[in-house]
Amino acid sequence: MAELNVTPLLDLAFVLLIIFIITTPLLESNIPMQLPTGSSRNSPPPDPKSLRTVSIDARGQVYLGDQPIGLPELERELSAFSRATPDAAVIVRADKSLRYQQVVDVVDTLQRAQISRMRLENVTP
Repeated sequence: MAELNVTPLLDLAFVLLIIFIITTPLLESNIPMQLPTGSSRNSPPPDPKSLRTVSIDARGQVYLGDQPIGLPELERELSAFSRATPDAAVIVRADKSLRYQQVVDVVDTLQRAQISRMRLENVTP
């Protein structure tokens, strides 16, 4: 017999390929985690008069609009804004090099100011 029959080798290769295709997703998702989900409803964009922007630069300085502001002052300003504007919304823009805790501090400040509508944006240089 001068020829080598490669059919069994191909069958073995396909079986191994199918096994790897099936087991690879199971190996990647072995950490139990509940991921957040967004709503699929398309809400109308907020009125520009009811929208404020809070930015955090790479040094951790917080800005309301273009003015630097501390977290206690930010809370007072946004509390007054949320009382005056029932559909108040805030965009939080944060530099990507920030520590996570700095963004969480700003989000906590928004919650204390009764701002329930916010959007997080990542600022890339």
